[in-house]
Amino acid sequence: MRNTNSKFSSIKIESDYNFEEFKKFVQNRILPLTTTAANTGHFDREIYESLHQMGLLQSATPKDFGGRGLNVTDLIWLVRELAYGSAGIAGTFIGNLLGYSTILIYANDELKKILIDKTISHLNLWSFAMTEAGVGSDLQNTQTIATETSDGYIISGEKNFITNAPIADDLSVFAQTYDSFGNKRGVSCFYIPGNSKGLKRGATMDKIGWRESQTGTLYFYNVCIPKNFLLGEIGQGLSILTHCLNRSKTLLGAMAVGVSYRAMDLAIERLAATERYGKPLLEQSSIRHLFARLHTEVEAAWLLTCSAATTWDHQKIAVREASMAKLYAGQVASKVTSQMMELFGARGYFNDFEISKLWRDAKAIEIVEGPSLVQELLIAKEILPKNKTKQTSKEDVFQVKSDELSNFKDLTFAGSPILGRPF
Repeated sequence: MRNTNSKFSSIKIESDYNFEEFKKFVQNRILPLTTTAANTGHFDREIYESLHQMGLLQSATPKDFGGRGLNVTDLIWLVRELAYGSAGIAGTFIGNLLGYSTILIYANDELKKILIDKTISHLNLWSFAMTEAGVGSDLQNTQTIATETSDGYIISGEKNFITNAPIADDLSVFAQTYDSFGNKRGVSCFYIPGNSKGLKRGATMDKIGWRESQTGTLYFYNVCIPKNFLLGEIGQGLSILTHCLNRSKTLLGAMAVGVSYRAMDLAIERLAATERYGKPLLEQSSIRHLFARLHTEVEAAWLLTCSAATTWDHQKIAVREASMAKLYAGQVASKVTSQMMELFGARGYFNDFEISKLWRDAKAIEIVEGPSLVQELLIAKEILPKNKTKQTSKEDVFQVKSDELSNFKDLTFAGSPILGRPF
């Protein structure tokens, strides 16, 4: 088991948060149950009760509102350690923060205070409802509809593959908005309470990885909400989405690093205790060279993740950095877990061994919040000259460019620019 002096944690960045107690929590509470929970798909609410009591589920809440006020640099440390114990639990943590962050930034003052107090006072899990089966990441063509009425909105449609959908207490939902005359107003983001009349939930989906995290479908049958449940402005949904996802992709980079560390530690432990040809496998030169190469790649992935985090924390837009962190760290995690699983031989291919779980978990990181091809498109837009002759296509997904996010530069919350905050 990795300790606080692990050689696979050599790159340090400054943080005001003391992670030592949290590392002990991961080692003592999460690691002992991770393989069994993954095989059964069991959701352990007590784990999240503990994370809430530690102030971590609501850790991005500014100190002025009673939270810890952790920035992205703090959060990548938390997610990395959490993913070392369980990528599924880390996925629930990130999904919760995604949904909650829309409230922290875009809710009106009255609603913001009510929901922050609710989230801080007791365990209140959030979900970020964006994806639809027939649309995927192309939010501009979302089929969920919000129709404006005299006193609010009526939400109709469904969202698929949503993290925390079966168990979320509150939701942030994206929908195509129409006024009362049927005029299209663009995609908007809404707060919807989890106990709303007309909201139904599908069964928990049977995933191959992140099985400790609950994923499902949300059905909205004419759900009525008041006008003040609109988050931000009408038609601001794409801007809200891109801002929240770019921070979240940085956290996924940290998750990938945590999964990689765990896979390498498991393999080292096994190879040190296994002899072939008269000496431990860990002393075989080919295996030592393999670890040297993979260690270099994991540390490089961590540096990219740190770069994205510090870019956000220095009040700069991190479109390129966040996409590079998710792209590279996700690919490294898939490579590391695959090669570490091979070192287990036949045992590595059975569900009884944790290494197979890590292999499945790593693949999810490459898929969620935009697969590798999408991240490459976003990076290319940031580093290459604009092609003036190219017509916009659905392939361009989020339409994310730095100049499109310039409106965030002047947006403040609790007295400081939101680009310097973790959400």
